[in-house]
Amino acid sequence: CSEKCLNGGKCVQKDKCNCRRGYYGLRCEYSKCEISCMHGGHCIGTNLCRCAEGLSGNHCEIGNRQRSTCKRKCRHGVCMPNKTCKCKEGFYGRYCNQRVKKH
Repeated sequence: CSEKCLNGGKCVQKDKCNCRRGYYGLRCEYSKCEISCMHGGHCIGTNLCRCAEGLSGNHCEIGNRQRSTCKRKCRHGVCMPNKTCKCKEGFYGRYCNQRVKKH
């Protein structure tokens, strides 16, 4: 590759990178968040967000900018503004407490 593949991508043929999971682009320069960043946060790595002041957590779900509380803690996910849990990959259920079984 005339330009280096980024974020752990591997050059597989002339100017073609094979990107690691969660990255895309000609040089693997872009990342995606499978669970969206909340409260105006910006995706900066695979499932990692840059949060506004006063917020924290991988998805900007912790803080006091906009309170959204679920009845119970979302075990493997984040509490959404509509007070439901959005589960991380590999988990499901009302409170993201059940693991998807691999076949």
